[in-house]
Amino acid sequence: MQSITFSLLLAAILCFFSLIPLVINQTHGQSCHLRELDLCAATLLVFTQNPSGIATTGQEMNKQCGYLREADSCLRNFTRKCTTPLQRELIGFVTEGGMRLLNEYCTTGTQLRQSYLKHAPCLNQAQRNQRMCVKDLQSALEMIANVEWDRRIPAGCCAYRRFQGCVVTLVESKCGKEAVEFIHILLRMALSRLPDIICVGYGPQTSECRSLLPPPGTSPRGARSNSVLSRLFSAYTGL
Repeated sequence: MQSITFSLLLAAILCFFSLIPLVINQTHGQSCHLRELDLCAATLLVFTQNPSGIATTGQEMNKQCGYLREADSCLRNFTRKCTTPLQRELIGFVTEGGMRLLNEYCTTGTQLRQSYLKHAPCLNQAQRNQRMCVKDLQSALEMIANVEWDRRIPAGCCAYRRFQGCVVTLVESKCGKEAVEFIHILLRMALSRLPDIICVGYGPQTSECRSLLPPPGTSPRGARSNSVLSRLFSAYTGL
């Protein structure tokens, strides 16, 4: 099961991957096979897997870093082949914070690694109760893959906000406010204020989000979905 700490980051990243095609010229993107982005994102699903729970040692974190760097390399290869210089600059701006977080997480002795390992035992317990949060996220990702282009940003924002609320509520009830603040620090490092800027007004209880998202508790199609990302997601979550 994936780390609850990085599930929230993963949700933001996966929603971001679903929005990249809006940045890229569609004709060019189709010639480059946008499903390559699903495979890049799928690598992020692999890094969160650990049979005994979340990474609680430096050695386990280093193993995860191999998958993180592979996903980064995958995205860089795609943007190099399939985007214009201006598009690459825009994507680079959006992912700059994620690169800083990657370096902090994957460098021995950093404050972030120390803080992560401090909270890991409790988060390891909390993540066992996040199945419903993950289930709702996966069903939302399946929906995003099938909506029209002009609805992808609202749908992605609604999916992320709903998952964020679910995870934060769970972490606070199990691990307290300090652990929640740690998660917020991670998000600010990785995404800056981007979700707040792009997703302002997309609360999960708004009428727009309720009309866009599957109802809470909706079972994802998983392996039967026409979304490559969702099928790969199921391979690692068992949903």
